[in-house]
Amino acid sequence: MKKIIAIGSLALVALLMSVFSAMALENLSRQHGFGTGIQLTFPMEPPHALPASGMSLRVWLADLYGVEANFFVVGSALSFTPRAFLKVINLEIADLYVGLGVSAFVYAPPQDALMLYTPLQGIIGLEMRLTPRIALNAELGIFGLGGTRGGVTSGVGLHFYF
Repeated sequence: MKKIIAIGSLALVALLMSVFSAMALENLSRQHGFGTGIQLTFPMEPPHALPASGMSLRVWLADLYGVEANFFVVGSALSFTPRAFLKVINLEIADLYVGLGVSAFVYAPPQDALMLYTPLQGIIGLEMRLTPRIALNAELGIFGLGGTRGGVTSGVGLHFYF
């Protein structure tokens, strides 16, 4: 009986290893094109922030270049952040990328006039494919200029690709 269990266990392990090996060879990040989702970027409190949080539209072009547009609300004003990405490491289920962006938002600090802020952002990010259509990303970067004092920015996002 112990031999049957041992042989069955070995067969099951061999089967699982072959299935996961075949899955790992499929490049889940290749040609995932247009995606929509949410993006949360910290710090979030204006005016000394890069509030690129909200609805996100992301498109990967030619499997190495990407663009993204984030729409969000600061106070009661709609704001916008376009960003561009370049993949530096392109693996089967995860991609490492660098990016640049600029936010545009209107904010009125207490006791101050309404101002337009346009902070610049430089990031490094990791996008991991959870399924062929769903990806999770995490980013770390710096921002500054455009009326803000600058600092470190970080973010997470979840996108569904069509």
